[in-house]
Amino acid sequence: MNMEMKRKTHECLYKRNNSQISIKLLAKVLLMGTLMGVQNVFGLLTREDMVDVLKVLLSESIDSLGLKLDGPFNPVMLYVYREIDVISNKRFNPHYINKQTAVPDKENILQNIDRTNDTVREEDSEGNKTPKSTLDHYSALINMFPSPAGKVSIYPKKGCKDSFTSFLKSDPVKEYAHKILAMLLLRTEGMVFKLEVKDEESECPRLVYTNQCKPEQSFSVPIDIASAEGQDSNSSNEGANIKKINRKLLQTIKYFLNAESSQKLEESIALKESAEKEVYWKNEFTKTPTWLMRSYIYYYLETKEDAIEFCRLIVQTGVFFVTESMITDNYNTSLKVFSKLVTRKDAQTDALKQWEKVKKLEDAVESAKRNRLLPFRDNSQLPAITEVEADAQGNTESDEELISSDIESVLLTLLCCFVYAPETNTYNVDKISRAQEEVKNLFGMPSKNTSTSSDSSETSGNPDINNPVSNNTPVIQVGQKIPQEVQKKWFGIIKNLVKGDEDISYITMGGRRMIQPDIFNILIIIIKLIGIDYDGYKEEIQKYRDRLQNLELTDESYNYNVYHFIQETEGCAYEIFSQIKRECREDKSFAEWLLRSSKSSKSERTMYVDFMYYDIRVVNNTKHLLLFLMIYYGKENTAKPIGINFFAPGKVHLGVGNRLIKPNNSGIVANLKKEIAEMPKDSYSMCVLSKYAEALETWASDDVMVDEFYISAGEKLESLRHSIYQSVPNPDENHFEPPVA
Repeated sequence: MNMEMKRKTHECLYKRNNSQISIKLLAKVLLMGTLMGVQNVFGLLTREDMVDVLKVLLSESIDSLGLKLDGPFNPVMLYVYREIDVISNKRFNPHYINKQTAVPDKENILQNIDRTNDTVREEDSEGNKTPKSTLDHYSALINMFPSPAGKVSIYPKKGCKDSFTSFLKSDPVKEYAHKILAMLLLRTEGMVFKLEVKDEESECPRLVYTNQCKPEQSFSVPIDIASAEGQDSNSSNEGANIKKINRKLLQTIKYFLNAESSQKLEESIALKESAEKEVYWKNEFTKTPTWLMRSYIYYYLETKEDAIEFCRLIVQTGVFFVTESMITDNYNTSLKVFSKLVTRKDAQTDALKQWEKVKKLEDAVESAKRNRLLPFRDNSQLPAITEVEADAQGNTESDEELISSDIESVLLTLLCCFVYAPETNTYNVDKISRAQEEVKNLFGMPSKNTSTSSDSSETSGNPDINNPVSNNTPVIQVGQKIPQEVQKKWFGIIKNLVKGDEDISYITMGGRRMIQPDIFNILIIIIKLIGIDYDGYKEEIQKYRDRLQNLELTDESYNYNVYHFIQETEGCAYEIFSQIKRECREDKSFAEWLLRSSKSSKSERTMYVDFMYYDIRVVNNTKHLLLFLMIYYGKENTAKPIGINFFAPGKVHLGVGNRLIKPNNSGIVANLKKEIAEMPKDSYSMCVLSKYAEALETWASDDVMVDEFYISAGEKLESLRHSIYQSVPNPDENHFEPPVA
């Protein structure tokens, strides 16, 4: 159920003078909305289905002729048509269509959002009469796409029997539905054959096709659905209603039977300059009966079997009619339509080449979206440290938090980032060559046998495959909850690392003595974890701690002193991180990453460090550095940040931020888009494929787009920094804003 439907349904419920609504009625409302939502996707095939359809069609032929993919019917549209939203723009165009909203009654509280009864404006805002051709076109559009819930759908509301879809799916007609659609489509293209409405003025007009060569293929079906399904008309009102049903449906069918060919329009569009073609396909071709019939069929065919059957049928029908017309005056016209419909089996057109490029583009886009830079997609996948405490009765309660105040959870998160191998979606402890064996054992992968072949282009979704474990010992695995046993081992490793170290500071919270979560303790423990020379950094870290306590924080000196202190502390942190692995870039800052070219000679991820916001807070005569530390991994034009927010003395907040995307006009996606855009748009389907390709993007709705606006100036850069800061979930209280310059 879409948002508009939700909102308006709620308004209906509210406006009933606060009277109680039965659960049964409410359930019925929700069920109807759900069913309409399901119906909206009918007729739109998956890519796998589309590949199967084309495989069958390209292997078949009639007298060495096959369906022409850039002709009147391109089955690829069954897959891509929904993405360009052309039907929605036309169906709900307020310039031509009056939106019908009714006051709900007790029987139908959804009545106020039913778009089935929309009508065509008979004159514009200036009082000019709407041309009859436009009235007929939009009337047929409404009848073929009733869209009761306000979202494009060929299905009417329950009980509605005057729509084109109701006609095709009625018992007397459904046997001939595909044939009727194929014939109406060919009629809109200009083919002439014996399909007509008979008994038009009666209460039950009929759609009749006469095949004199093969009488068994003739048919005569009722257009009056209400009468055909045996409904009684005991009153004059019901009779009038049936008469109304006749007219609306009859007008739609006659619109296509009497259609003029769009051949000249299509030929004129093909001759225009490349830049003009798209405009004409969009604005002029969409006013034609053939466009409307094609669009309807793209929504009507529901399965790949339907698609294959229809494609075969339309070629067979075209062959029959052009053969039948050889002894008539309509032969030249039919032959011209036929030449648009089919091509030699070994001479497929640019549409097939374009489809192959679109598939490559889709693959490149999906590959970019799957490109993982961190082992965590969002906060829900961060290591969850579980604390178990006994209550007064001796019972234990588990308080599991994704964002913990314990420094151990922050350190484990950082370690997972350091040893993550995105090319295989595994943890590879060999990335830290001097790490302690106890640390390596947590990941259950013998360091010498761990493989991270960069040839692997796809990652397995099965963690048991990604991280092979030789025995049943619990280990840390990508995407899996950390076992209790591993948590205990991790706490034990940290406890042993800091045991007896006078450089580690502690804090008491809730009666429990714990390692103080600050940047200096983080750096000390990381040094110990990865096995680099601690003595070489011990004195330097202590120097920064002493400087913090000796900082003058007067109004005159605050900004200058703190700024330089932060810059030097950031340099120290960067130097330590750079000892961990080669991923740490020389251009370590966020700004320098922005200014780097998106085109990289290396495809591996790189790590960047940034102290984004900071403050000094004094508690009990002790100065505390409050800091938002951003560590983000980048690859070409994409970066994924993870933020560590020391937002209050003794409290740390951990969070995964949104992806950052820089413009990249030199990548595979950009090149494929350019190639597709430059292909000639000599048919409507080629134009649609081009628009579909244009709409494919490598980013998601919550990604942060980094363009020249942010890169060009420092103050704009701060705006982006603040956007990233906000994208990392922050605690509801005690967080700090950037200092005033």
